[in-house]
Amino acid sequence: MNKADYLAFPAIVSTAGQYNHMRKMWDGHHFKYHMDRMRNVKPMVDNKAPRTYIHCHLKMKKFQMEQERLMEVERDNKLLVSRIARTMAKGGLDNWNEEYEMLTKNSGTIDLRNRELVKISLENQAVLKKINTTKPVYDHQHWLNGFKVTRDYMKRLRKYPQTSTTKVPPLDLIN
Repeated sequence: MNKADYLAFPAIVSTAGQYNHMRKMWDGHHFKYHMDRMRNVKPMVDNKAPRTYIHCHLKMKKFQMEQERLMEVERDNKLLVSRIARTMAKGGLDNWNEEYEMLTKNSGTIDLRNRELVKISLENQAVLKKINTTKPVYDHQHWLNGFKVTRDYMKRLRKYPQTSTTKVPPLDLIN
């Protein structure tokens, strides 16, 4: 674009004299301002890569769970190594229950346990005896008699008389 193509105030009617000079001066000033702005213009389309966020790529919960799993494996390995070392130092198998050994050394707790077991078994026997001696609340003979009466009512209410083909088979419960 040259200076002649850019006119801030295009002349519709040519005027002579000082207006012509003033118009050229303004056109030059506006053209320079326009060219400075064109030189400093920046593109409007952002074609840079999108911004990446750390939380999308670095999964902290997964990292934490992996660390916990590794710590657990390491703890189990240390425990296993200590057991193997103890077994090798003693020589033989490592299959003895230390808790049972502690209980057998202190016989007072065994006697106390045995007394508690005897007490519990006596209480259980008393409950069983009470259950066996209690009479039942429901009388099944009364229920069967009521069923027989209801069945007689049903027979009387039938629209058609009972024949050998429509006879209802008796229940095994009723004699």
